[in-house]
Amino acid sequence: MIATIVVLTGYLVLHVFAYARVANSLGLTARGRLGLKIGLALAALPFVLVRVFGSTAFVAPFLLVAYTWLGVLAMGVALFPVAWLLSLFFAEHRKTITTGALVLLAPLTVYSLVNGRRSPALEEMTVSLDKLPAEVSGFTLVQLSDLHLGPLTSVDRLCGIVDRVNGLSPDLVVITGDLIEPDIDQEATCCRCLGGIKARYGVLAVAGNHDYQAGYERFLRVASCSQITVLQNERRLIAGAIQVAGVDEAAGRSSAEGGADLAKALAGSDPDRPVILLAHRPDGFDGAVRKGIDLQLSGHLHAGQIPPMDGLIWLLSPYSYGLVARGRSHIYTSCGTGTAGPPMRLFSRNEIVRFTLVRK
Repeated sequence: MIATIVVLTGYLVLHVFAYARVANSLGLTARGRLGLKIGLALAALPFVLVRVFGSTAFVAPFLLVAYTWLGVLAMGVALFPVAWLLSLFFAEHRKTITTGALVLLAPLTVYSLVNGRRSPALEEMTVSLDKLPAEVSGFTLVQLSDLHLGPLTSVDRLCGIVDRVNGLSPDLVVITGDLIEPDIDQEATCCRCLGGIKARYGVLAVAGNHDYQAGYERFLRVASCSQITVLQNERRLIAGAIQVAGVDEAAGRSSAEGGADLAKALAGSDPDRPVILLAHRPDGFDGAVRKGIDLQLSGHLHAGQIPPMDGLIWLLSPYSYGLVARGRSHIYTSCGTGTAGPPMRLFSRNEIVRFTLVRK
């Protein structure tokens, strides 16, 4: 309940900001301001219903509209300050600038929706590891992240992703969190589809914050039915040469699982063999570097998906997206195989990442 109140309060603030910016810049009359208030209230209503009533059948038809409007609102909030700055220098064109910003939202929305639904791009990465034995040089690992399986992700889309992965003939597949949403539907069908992933050494995964929101036991059930092994602050030896460790999600601190514990995951590890760490959030990479992790794979941030979140994430996180090296340690933060919230992307694209590990 508290989380819902906080979210809806922030949602209200965004609408008040949008109303004030448009009404004042366009110099609307009293009737125009009333019409704008009514329009914004109607546009805001689907998201309010989704937050208040959750995953009920009554709310399901409103999901796409609700999250699309949230995306439009977010991009509008990003555009309005730019329009305001331009208005400082060209005050006589204030109405034209504001109107132009509003008009620009239409193609940005359409492109973001289309781009967000495109088939994931394939990103190819070659990573050199000092400790990798020569006999497994060329080992291929495919990373999926942030699939967010729920009403906005069709089973056909999921099965298409599985087919793409299988076409890569990976040695190992990893899923770095946020596999499911609280309102996941067609759970059994999703499990059958995920269970079709073919990799020489199987599929490993860690939990994400949305997996906890969906219910940790449910997440474990989906993983088990899909033949996915969940690493809970533990590690596995793969191909007799590569140690893959996985830490639990920070959200687990408030539950019996206890959250991330890197020391526990690495207990008894062989210092002469490379360690690949699966961690949903990239913000623990500094600690992983101190532990000598060779490669960390993360997700969570989605590269922001749309403005202004993408810019904020880039400013606030040194590991917002892509491959970063610190000494002998590397981290790759995926922008996600799916989307969270608004099914939209402007400057990024959903991705499947294939790593080829080579001996340095």
